[in-house]
Amino acid sequence: MRSPVGEGKERLLEALFSEFGESGPSSNLSMRQIAERLDVHHTLLTYHFGSRPGLLGAVLSEARRRDNLVIAAADNELGFVPLCRAIWNYYSNAAHEDRTRAFFHLVGLAVYEPDAFQEFVADIDDLARLLEEAALRDGSTPTDARQRSLIAISCLRGLLLQGLLTPDAEVDAAAERFIMSLAADPT
Repeated sequence: MRSPVGEGKERLLEALFSEFGESGPSSNLSMRQIAERLDVHHTLLTYHFGSRPGLLGAVLSEARRRDNLVIAAADNELGFVPLCRAIWNYYSNAAHEDRTRAFFHLVGLAVYEPDAFQEFVADIDDLARLLEEAALRDGSTPTDARQRSLIAISCLRGLLLQGLLTPDAEVDAAAERFIMSLAADPT
């Protein structure tokens, strides 16, 4: 009896994490090379993920989903500013640098090939939704909560990108300054 398509994809994602870790396979590996490492036929990967970018997007989406659970589990009652700090601390940690690089790699590809990265792009705002919920808990109006979360996640991602391009202590200091400015926001 064949397993449902979703189950096969989930098993492949687990195998990808087991073989390649939380950042997934290197972006320079072909589908055949990835399949070889997993000891499956490459057409199976193509069937479930469509393409190498689709596979990378699925792996990174799953990794982000897991990351968000870890961040949210730290304290699902965190306020907006502490949650911003938790997000920064998590993703600026050197242990997550490969995943952060993979994220920006896929974002760049998605700008040019949005159809190939629909699932990845659809999930990209998960952190913004967590921040929006925190802002609502802090008493922001729905409109203010959406706008504050969009500004915060955009700035934090920009600072993460800056840190990858030109790593130095100023990026961490700038992130802390930005986060502190959020605490001063009167909304």
